[in-house]
Amino acid sequence: MKKLVLFLMFHGMAVVALAQVKSQNVVVVTMDGFRWQEMYGGADSLLSFDAGAKYNTKYVQGYFWAGSKQERRKKLMPFIWGEIAKKGVLLGNRELGSNVNTANVHRFSYPGYNEIFTGFPDSTVNSNDKIPNKNENVFEYLNKMPEFKGKTASFASWDVFASIFNEKRSGFLVNDGFRDVPGKLTEKQTELNRLQHELPDLFHGGERLDIATFHMGLEYMKVNQPRLMHFGLGDTDEFAHAGQYDLYLDAAKKSDDWIRQLWEYIQSNPFYANKTTLIITTDHGRGPAKGGAWKDHGSEIEGADQIWIAAIGPSILRAEGESSRKEQYYQGQIAASIAKLVGKEFKTNHPVLPVLPIVNK
Repeated sequence: MKKLVLFLMFHGMAVVALAQVKSQNVVVVTMDGFRWQEMYGGADSLLSFDAGAKYNTKYVQGYFWAGSKQERRKKLMPFIWGEIAKKGVLLGNRELGSNVNTANVHRFSYPGYNEIFTGFPDSTVNSNDKIPNKNENVFEYLNKMPEFKGKTASFASWDVFASIFNEKRSGFLVNDGFRDVPGKLTEKQTELNRLQHELPDLFHGGERLDIATFHMGLEYMKVNQPRLMHFGLGDTDEFAHAGQYDLYLDAAKKSDDWIRQLWEYIQSNPFYANKTTLIITTDHGRGPAKGGAWKDHGSEIEGADQIWIAAIGPSILRAEGESSRKEQYYQGQIAASIAKLVGKEFKTNHPVLPVLPIVNK
């Protein structure tokens, strides 16, 4: 009897200890300009069968088409719908009443990233110019604390992120555009630095391909084990602007597979496993398929403020998969949520939107 009591006591303590495990690290992945329509519905029917399309519709139909939205989205984003939909939460399927929007009115990249990381939809942030951001971002705020100092980094394809994060003031590593990783490097890091310059310069100097950004960032994680990490992927936006729907979908599927590799690394490494929350989102939406507006975004484009958020990790309260709660969220709520996930409160000299109610802390 005593053995049974002791077993139950220790079992109960283990359950309580397990329940108290929270996030110690946060990784954010942004997929530039990736529409909620594809996230939740897969390949768009109008764009998949557009007889006048200048992109390869046969490729789209062969690799991404299926009879239902549920099948199509699994073809496009197999990891999102195979893992995060089961163990995490996805917000922003407007057909189910779950709404996520930009609070900023501009609906393009710099204002969107400013809102995501500062929590402040600042109307005066109104261009994509390389102007150092006057607003404090949550990574910068946390990097001032001893436990995060030197454990914060961003790897991004677009070369404006050094300005968005105000790298000089923020004091953490921002590797964007075609910049090499500095300092003492492993052999693989040295090779990745070299290889990024040998890839095709499809976007004419201002943005490297995401394959370089991802692998350089992942290797940095393996070597340095940052507690706060951002991957800024951009191929989806670039191919959409070019009207190449086939390559836009292909970029999304590759992003999904990189997210899989990232999460598998996180869960296999004792430093990160079961102590890390992964957030995936986008900076802005795009217009509807009809009339070609899907290629564009901005304040004048209907629906370009409609976005989505996905999250998985030990501090996510609503591990409900695809949310059907009829609620309204904003991308600016991510900043305070990042701080809350690691047990902090984001207090700065500008307004900050509230924490997402999916955070369990």
